[in-house]
Amino acid sequence: MRIASLLPSATEIVFAVGAGDEVVGVSHECDYPAAARDLPVLTGPAVETRGLPQAEIDAAISSLLASGGSTYAIDVSSLRELQPDLVITQALCDVCAVSEGQVHRVVHEEQLGARVLTLTPLDLEGVARSIEEVGEATGRAAEGARLAADLREGIAPPSALPSPPPRVLALEWFDPPFTAGHWVPEQIARAGGEDVLASPGQKSVRVTWDTVAASAPDVALLLPCGLSLDEVVHEAGSLADRPEWRGLPAVASGAVWALDANAWFSRPGPRLLDGIEALRAILADPTGDRPVPGARRLPAP
Repeated sequence: MRIASLLPSATEIVFAVGAGDEVVGVSHECDYPAAARDLPVLTGPAVETRGLPQAEIDAAISSLLASGGSTYAIDVSSLRELQPDLVITQALCDVCAVSEGQVHRVVHEEQLGARVLTLTPLDLEGVARSIEEVGEATGRAAEGARLAADLREGIAPPSALPSPPPRVLALEWFDPPFTAGHWVPEQIARAGGEDVLASPGQKSVRVTWDTVAASAPDVALLLPCGLSLDEVVHEAGSLADRPEWRGLPAVASGAVWALDANAWFSRPGPRLLDGIEALRAILADPTGDRPVPGARRLPAP
């Protein structure tokens, strides 16, 4: 089978179920596992936003979507040349990856004859089902079932949880502020915390800084989609200018953490378990200096 994965999380899953050798092309954001980086790239951004401040990125993407445009483009000629049997895409977020409609249109117009598998996980159980779907579609049903079972077992809440649980603010973007939605509130809950602004299975939504201030979290998590840990730490510097941010209990106590969102939170795949483990370590000692891989505590102002 020849597989084109246009979604970073799908690429991770395909490799995890043992079908990595059959992947012939990936998206421009597929960087895990390392073997994916050497494969032909089949997508690219419609607007170059690298290096721009968050507010400018938000404005550029919002303008593009409002005009009916797409945030990503498919390299049609390369896809045609590779002749995949299976193309994996998503229908969850038009900002995060190539849309389902784009993929179906290209496959139809180019008469590729490929099957299109669309993943739409809204929560952790949906992620487990996506893993099973990929396993079945790639002829690795048993491997997919085992990987999904591991995820379900790993997301079981620990036997002992703090009472009351710490109140946690998770921001997927902070200029303007967006909550971290879908499965992230569940990850927080499985780690022993309570998300103060978002509910499991719901999309990330834009909120006001007054709403952020009123949430009064004990712990604040910064996990902007698409940014590395170093980039998150750099972008977090802009928050110091906001009085609403400085007034949060979490900020005053030094319980603010920057995290590697791409690895553990933004991509609905097996590594969400690593994100839960990181959150458990953070929530067990949110103001401590114990190192947490892929995370960094930001000092109190």
